[in-house]
Amino acid sequence: MTTMLGLISTAWSQLNPKLLASMTTSASSKPLYSKAKKTVQSWVDYDSKSHQLNVTLAPCYISKPQIPLLSTTVNLSSLLSLGPVYAGFSASSGKGSSGHYVLGWSLKLDGVAQPLDYTVLSIREFESHGPNYLIRGAPSIVLAVFLIVLAVLICRHLRKAKEDDDWEIKCGMPSFTYKDLVTATEGFSNKMLLGKGGFGRVYKGVLPTTTQHVAIKRVSPESKQGKKEFMAEIAILGHVRHRNLVQLLGYCRYKQELLLVYDYMPNGSLDKYLYDKNTPTLDWARRLHIIKGVASGIFYLHEDWEQVIIHRDIKASNVLLDDDMNGRLGDFGLARLHDHGVDAHTTHVAGTWGYIAPELARLGKATKATDVFAFGVFIIEVVCGRKPIGPASTSGDLLALADWVRGTWQGGSIIDAVDSELKDYDTTEVELVLKLGLLCSHSLSRLRPCMRLVMLYLEGGARLVDFQPASLVAGGREDEKVDEAVCASSATTVTIISGR
Repeated sequence: MTTMLGLISTAWSQLNPKLLASMTTSASSKPLYSKAKKTVQSWVDYDSKSHQLNVTLAPCYISKPQIPLLSTTVNLSSLLSLGPVYAGFSASSGKGSSGHYVLGWSLKLDGVAQPLDYTVLSIREFESHGPNYLIRGAPSIVLAVFLIVLAVLICRHLRKAKEDDDWEIKCGMPSFTYKDLVTATEGFSNKMLLGKGGFGRVYKGVLPTTTQHVAIKRVSPESKQGKKEFMAEIAILGHVRHRNLVQLLGYCRYKQELLLVYDYMPNGSLDKYLYDKNTPTLDWARRLHIIKGVASGIFYLHEDWEQVIIHRDIKASNVLLDDDMNGRLGDFGLARLHDHGVDAHTTHVAGTWGYIAPELARLGKATKATDVFAFGVFIIEVVCGRKPIGPASTSGDLLALADWVRGTWQGGSIIDAVDSELKDYDTTEVELVLKLGLLCSHSLSRLRPCMRLVMLYLEGGARLVDFQPASLVAGGREDEKVDEAVCASSATTVTIISGR
């Protein structure tokens, strides 16, 4: 005989009398009603020999009734032979609302269960408070959960702060006080504003401690990637030094403010000289000088530094001009670096439409070849004075600049694509730069020259093999000539001295 004695408190509005009446045996017993907040006791007896299961229910403090509430025959031997016996409780009130709480239980195998000691079960206190008896501890539970969550958040904040501190120590860049930068920009006034971009605004400033003229980029709080780009730019520009790269002087982190301090480029960005009618037109000698300077800077990033740096956003507006109109490549917020001889990781597509290589848009993998593509579009832009994507001359549909130049070349002479504002220029040099730009922006990455070859072509150290515009169409038989030209030049051992 197996017996289980349980003490159960109910929080029913009223137990369904029809339900209990249907459970009552055929003996002359009355239906049992359970009012709210009343504790009842139950007995469950099972005889493994006769397979008789009896369930008896009665109010608390009353002896076990002689007649069970439920009596049935059921073979539980297959369940009892599975291993250890566990006691549990489950209840349902049908459509009524209810709450059930087990206050105590006693189990005995092969015998009668030991009676419960009601004096230690706080029955009357539970009945007087009902469910509130259990709910009284809810504020403590909520407080405990709150403190745990708060502790987790504090730990994360401290860990993040430590990571930021470690990063600042590792980057080794000087930091400026927020007060000095506010003073330098006259409170970030609009009259000191030089321009704005996707990650914030750039202000002109004069450092109060040294009277040095600087450019201060204030990262926009609305930029979701602002801090990531901020840290990337410091990590990269904090270590590289080259005369054709914008020099980062330091940074400032104050509360939610992120600021970068650069050398001031008094002549602004190159794009205004190409498109602003109120700005003097650059002559060919100056344009070629800027192109060579930017090429030298990219070569340094790709080949001449301790790691490979992929800029990912080469364009005219990111080329700044110093006092001597030297071109300096800036805005390294999107740049990524990796070791030499190691493939770049796939990432999200970044850059500016018109400068994005086909394989970058398709695969999301930035490489040296995708930078070369952007450089090719850039030098065509400088020669033609046109934006990388613009309306076709006849249909008005948008057309990539490289496609427009190739079409112009097929229709007559490639020189016809030169900026109409450009007067005195060397035809041979212009033709070389345009063809090199088309080759660099070829749709097939394997047909683009590396920056080492680009430098050789621009400096006259290697001759660009002649090819026709049909060679630039991917998949055509003529593209083999371009392939031969690139491979032939690649086979030449060269040494380039890059100014720093």
